[in-house]
Amino acid sequence: MEDPEKAEPFSWWREAPVPYLNYLFWALLLPLVYRALLAWPLTARPMWRHIAILSLIGLLLGTLHEVTTSMMYYSILWTQDIFFFNQEYMMWALKALPPALVGRFMEFWVLIGVLGAVVQYQAVLAKQTELAQLAAELQGAQLNALRKQLQPHFLFNTLNTVSALMDTDVNGARKVLSRLGQLLRVTLDNTKRERTTLGKEIDYIGNYLGIESVRFQDRLQVRYAVPDDLRNALVPSLILQPLVENSVKHGPDSMSGAVEIAIEAERSDEWLTLRVKDNGKGCQGVHEAMETGGIGLRNVRDRLQLIYGESGTIEVSSPGGKGFHVTIIIPYEPAGH
Repeated sequence: MEDPEKAEPFSWWREAPVPYLNYLFWALLLPLVYRALLAWPLTARPMWRHIAILSLIGLLLGTLHEVTTSMMYYSILWTQDIFFFNQEYMMWALKALPPALVGRFMEFWVLIGVLGAVVQYQAVLAKQTELAQLAAELQGAQLNALRKQLQPHFLFNTLNTVSALMDTDVNGARKVLSRLGQLLRVTLDNTKRERTTLGKEIDYIGNYLGIESVRFQDRLQVRYAVPDDLRNALVPSLILQPLVENSVKHGPDSMSGAVEIAIEAERSDEWLTLRVKDNGKGCQGVHEAMETGGIGLRNVRDRLQLIYGESGTIEVSSPGGKGFHVTIIIPYEPAGH
């Protein structure tokens, strides 16, 4: 059979519609291709399953594309007396169909590749935006921590403690001033750090509680249960400070009896657990306290969410309405890795 395309002279009506129909119909199918890629991303595992599903979708969309555009194309040719719906021309069209389907299938995967690159680029931009938000949140948290440390009542109480010690215990007064200086220096140094080691965080808390211990004397007892091998673990900077400050606020600062604050850390497989517990006056509605009060608690929760997502959790409890327990669980990651 003579090829009808070769039998006819060159015609714009025969040549021009092909690329336009091809590109325009792919443009119409593009949302479906995009949704298919989002539903079965090539970055997920097992990848072979998603490749198989996308290949099936590619065959279906390619067939739909080729059949539809071919009917439109042959209709255009028919109006120009270039194509006729008879057996000879229909056989020629059927012979041209298989290679055309292969072409549409390959074009589908080209679109998948382009859209995949766009999705990855959007993911990178989203991650950068998230990191920028995290940096802003971190800076705000650190500035808030700095502001809290510089609160007049804290400095006033500390200076009063120093003044009282000057007549009876000069070395003690010098020690309190030294701790205050270290506390402020570390706070300022940490304003640009997202994470620090647990050891440095404990040292920072030690300076803060050391000052408060002198102020409250025998009424405040601090117990540390932090294994040495966990001091190199990475934790968010100043993550324990708001929790310890709450323990002081609702402990010796609000009641006359002795209060013990316990700071604990332990590792379980790939997880690091941090606990701050006190036996102060406690709270009847810990969840309400998390949502409606306690800026420090909400700040800690939000920072964990930003840094670790669903992998970072915080739980609060007040067993029997006495004392306050805060438990943080984050992925274990040693410094230097």
